Amino acid sequence: MPSTNELKIASEAALIGAGYIAASASLITFNKYLMHADRFPFAKALTATHMLVTFSMSLILYTVAPSLYPTMGKAKANWQTLIKYLIPLGSLFALSLYCSNRAYLYSSVAFLQFCKEGNVALVFAMSCAVGLQAFSWKKVAILAVVVSGCSLCAHGELNFVMIGFLLQITSQVAESTKNIIGEVVMSGSDLKLDVLTFVFFQAPCSAVPLVIACAVSWEPNILPAFQAHWPIILLNALNAFALNLVIATSLKRLSAVAFVIIGIVKDSVIVATSSFVFGDHISTAQLVGFSVTVVGIALWGNLKIKEQEEQNKLREQESLVKPTAAKV
Repeated sequence: MPSTNELKIASEAALIGAGYIAASASLITFNKYLMHADRFPFAKALTATHMLVTFSMSLILYTVAPSLYPTMGKAKANWQTLIKYLIPLGSLFALSLYCSNRAYLYSSVAFLQFCKEGNVALVFAMSCAVGLQAFSWKKVAILAVVVSGCSLCAHGELNFVMIGFLLQITSQVAESTKNIIGEVVMSGSDLKLDVLTFVFFQAPCSAVPLVIACAVSWEPNILPAFQAHWPIILLNALNAFALNLVIATSLKRLSAVAFVIIGIVKDSVIVATSSFVFGDHISTAQLVGFSVTVVGIALWGNLKIKEQEEQNKLREQESLVKPTAAKV
């Protein structure tokens, strides 16, 4: 029988995983619901609201529990270096969110989720280009499985709309570029920020270009629509902030294996929710393609976990060798 400690760890992982899946799936479903023509179909205004609420909630959380932001002091001391990274990152994140939300006007949640599965290949190609990842044919082979599955999903879309597809691809390219910069800020640079501190500074850098864009392209229907649906819009924005908190907790408390498994379950839940809630038809080709993609993502996750284990072993060996060398 499993020990009490093992049961506690498993229960914690299940609880965090359920929270991550619920927050992620509900936000995507929420965004699709709000972007309907009869509710609040203003992608820039919705995304700007997300960022403003996220920044406000980050300020409140930092004031109440500063211990949750362990690298805030480092961020403040190096704010000039941080801004150099976060201005382009914030703009890319704003573009990514705007295009992603706008795409809901034209395409189904399931189709857009199928497209998002290809992000892992985009990030790998960009990471190799800037030297953050080592190229290997084994990785290429696994990613070819992912891309093949995504291609099947796109080909099997019965209600394909080119503008929705192009908006989603633009969103993914911007998001992948943002993730590369984010990786440098959070681990590859001298800053090495924690997730919540990163979100604290990222939110205003994303909000500024979105607010400017809203002001430049202001539509008279935005304010009446906001007044009619503001409780739902505010709840939606709080959902977005909650997702950031859950992601931060997941990265801190869950193992790499658990995070990969939960990610796969999350994607399946989003696709199923799209079908049940919005009545999105999922073709046989898309089911096959999604299954192929999930297998590819699982293989990729397994490969990255093994790489991390090897790196940890190397660090342990180096830490053992250094004291010995010092004695000699």
